[in-house]
Amino acid sequence: MFFLASNLRRGRLVLCSFIALLPLIALPTMAATPLACGSYTEVDGSARFVIESPSHAIRTYEGQPPVRYQIRQQAQVLHVADLSNGFSDDYTVSADGKRIGSKFADYVLDTPARCTTAPTPAAGSCRADIDHCITSAGNASTQQLAQWCREDLPFACERLISAYQSQARAQQPATPDPELEEPDVCKPASPQFDEAACDVAAREALGIAMAKALLGGLTEGAAVPLAGAPLSELLQLCRTHPDASFCNKVAETHWDAGHYASAGEALQLACKAGGDDYTCRRAQGVAAAPAADLATVAATTLPCGDYQASMGLMSELSFGDQGLVSIGMGSALRARLENGAVHIRHDKGGDFVLKPQRNGGLLGVDQWNRYALYQRTGGAATCSAPTVYVELPLPQDCPIGSDAQACCDSGKLAGCNAMGHRNALAGDWQAAAPYYLKLCQAGVRAGCENLRSVYENTGDEDLPGKLLSLCNRDGKRTHVACDVYATTNWALLGLGMQLQRASDEIEAGDAADTPPVKAPAHPRKSTHK
Repeated sequence: MFFLASNLRRGRLVLCSFIALLPLIALPTMAATPLACGSYTEVDGSARFVIESPSHAIRTYEGQPPVRYQIRQQAQVLHVADLSNGFSDDYTVSADGKRIGSKFADYVLDTPARCTTAPTPAAGSCRADIDHCITSAGNASTQQLAQWCREDLPFACERLISAYQSQARAQQPATPDPELEEPDVCKPASPQFDEAACDVAAREALGIAMAKALLGGLTEGAAVPLAGAPLSELLQLCRTHPDASFCNKVAETHWDAGHYASAGEALQLACKAGGDDYTCRRAQGVAAAPAADLATVAATTLPCGDYQASMGLMSELSFGDQGLVSIGMGSALRARLENGAVHIRHDKGGDFVLKPQRNGGLLGVDQWNRYALYQRTGGAATCSAPTVYVELPLPQDCPIGSDAQACCDSGKLAGCNAMGHRNALAGDWQAAAPYYLKLCQAGVRAGCENLRSVYENTGDEDLPGKLLSLCNRDGKRTHVACDVYATTNWALLGLGMQLQRASDEIEAGDAADTPPVKAPAHPRKSTHK
């Protein structure tokens, strides 16, 4: 019995020891299958993800430039670094290596291909530590970005453009908005400094900024042209490392700087590198014009007659008497001469800007009509001179943080402007109208233009008549209300307002007809994770 018991105990010890050793035994493991090279199609057919090698891939969307990636597979995770846009992400690889996906997309292999061999990144290069390179690009110097761009990394090339533009913008004289300037109560060195009053002023400034954005009064403004050296460097980088998106932006910087021929070259390189159809059409349009036709001259008079372009926001322009420009559908804008260019004021802030060509055409140089070449097609041969309207700048006679209503009551127009903005921002356009009317009566253009916004949101039929009455008040028809009245398509604004009201009524009716959802007798546990 002792022998049997001893052997049983020894057997249990051996068994336990064997079980304990099981984790240490080298058993076969499930190794991740390497991702197959070839073309993977998104399940909805919208895109293709092409694995070219174990370290490189591209993704293509119809009508968009290709996106390039540096990839690295670790087990079932595919780490992708977006070389075009500068960010990283992770995809999941299926067990058979023929499917990759993330929470946003799912790709299935449909065309296998032989993997190409990609060179190993040089030590110390951006590609050797791509994730760190991407995260540090925002603080990199222009010299470092240029070096990374030479490694054929489009995100660094585009960041280089942004860095040069920031430098150029910093060298420009500041032109702050008088209505949004820092008040004395917020300046610690000022005798009027008051922290509580500064908080009130900050809220007031925020309201003004939001109201201006609502009324279309805050615009990005014209791009700051780059100097010669950065322009030459960027064009050379586009030539040696062509990327559709990067070369497209290089073209914009050259066009904004008045280097129209080199902008056309960059556009063609963007098209050849996989640019979309729109980019290629613009490239063809600029390339079709001889270099001599791209030369511009200073404008001394406004154009007269009809002009047409194959691209640009406005394909047709008809210049008539007093600087009126017909743009179709009964709409007209007003043109003026400024700094040797033709400026056309539109109703959302800012200007369309055209420069005369030596051949008699017009070149679009603003961000809406960039690359547009307008050729004269006929129309009026002579036009009367433009009217010079009498305008009053908005006086800054009611500092931010003051009682705006009290300012307005005492005749201070800045207070009336602030009260109009407050009501417009709150959605009470009807209450805003009297304040904007006071500004318009005084000859402040913004007041008259904001009355147009009131009409657009209320359909108040009295407002066009009030503007016309102001226009006729002095008999000379030089009040700024005349310009706003003549360049407003009141019928189109009214139709838009009526359509919006009808849509709102339909939505309200649908909501009223929808039976309420009966609440369950007992609360259910949420299944959302």
